[in-house]
Amino acid sequence: MKNIIFTLFAVAVFFVSNLAHAQQITDNQKQIFNNDNVEEFIKVFSSDYNKCINVKDESFTPLAYSARHHKTKIFSFLVENGANVSLACKGNTALMEAAKFNAPEFAKILIEKGADKSIKDSRGKTAKDYAAEYKRTEILGLLK
Repeated sequence: MKNIIFTLFAVAVFFVSNLAHAQQITDNQKQIFNNDNVEEFIKVFSSDYNKCINVKDESFTPLAYSARHHKTKIFSFLVENGANVSLACKGNTALMEAAKFNAPEFAKILIEKGADKSIKDSRGKTAKDYAAEYKRTEILGLLK
């Protein structure tokens, strides 16, 4: 019983800490991502590229958000400037987003940079599970 209570407490602390460190993305920040503009990204986002950003009801690292939307320039900048390739916001990692949104070139880079393929989200799914679910055969091959 103590283990169950401790586990529930640990999970609650994890989610509260993720929410406490997340900031809502502004329309201007969304536009910067849409334009894949690294210079504006550097100006508007702080140098801590590992903070979670909220977009509607979801939370992402800037790296995961750029992978999801296939923003090559911002993604490359983040990888080259120390973004944590395994960091999860509300359970979502950049590798999961690359798998869900069919971005094999991003998945390959994340794996090469040491992204943890074993991380599970709140549904207990890994990036490999999403690649299988969405029939992303090229990404599945990378995740084996």
